[in-house]
Amino acid sequence: MSALKFEDQKFPEKSGINDYVRLAEQFIPGRRAIFAITEAALLELLPKGQSRLLVVGAGGGEEIVRLGQNNEDWSFVGVDTFQPMVDLARQRLAETPVGKRSQVHAVAIDSLDDRDFDAATCILTAHFVPDDGAKLSFFESIRSRLKPGAPLVIVDGVGVVGEEQTELLRRIWKRHAILNGVAEEAAAANAETFKKVAVVSADREEQLLTAAGFSRLTPIFRGLTIKGWLAFA
Repeated sequence: MSALKFEDQKFPEKSGINDYVRLAEQFIPGRRAIFAITEAALLELLPKGQSRLLVVGAGGGEEIVRLGQNNEDWSFVGVDTFQPMVDLARQRLAETPVGKRSQVHAVAIDSLDDRDFDAATCILTAHFVPDDGAKLSFFESIRSRLKPGAPLVIVDGVGVVGEEQTELLRRIWKRHAILNGVAEEAAAANAETFKKVAVVSADREEQLLTAAGFSRLTPIFRGLTIKGWLAFA
């Protein structure tokens, strides 16, 4: 199965990936809430003191900055396969105190040597991994790098392309973007990418996480075609 990769998306020529955060805020319902819920969940679950967090799909470093700026005992290792976003992350982190306790590597998760993390996040990343064995392997690679019982916060696009409910949510996604100031043509193009990424149903996502060795799956977020869970290694 051939799936759309993050870098295959069309970014507006005048902004590109450097303006990704603003664009993502316009398109993704509840994006700020996703990060706030993630931080709250980790604060609830991690013991006080030093904790090492794995960030899968570290993007431009925004997630690490958001989680690290008020939590000085947390250190981060991020991985991302798209070098321009890794470069952006390193630049952004170097400008903040969080950078001194963060590393971002341009590697796939299955090539990361580091292990025994206290927690992990995988936000809006797994839906770029096709469900042809690769998605299960992806989840297994995350679990194998966590301490036993460590939490994973995973937020992913879910749905079945062509299914009535999914298609309705996708159309609402487009309307939501337009209400947030996105041009109608750009909103329509973004909604169409849902047909190209490797989304699976919420039930299938839970099956894959369970097969990868995660347990106690707990829903923590839903925004149209985006769903988030806590899962424990």
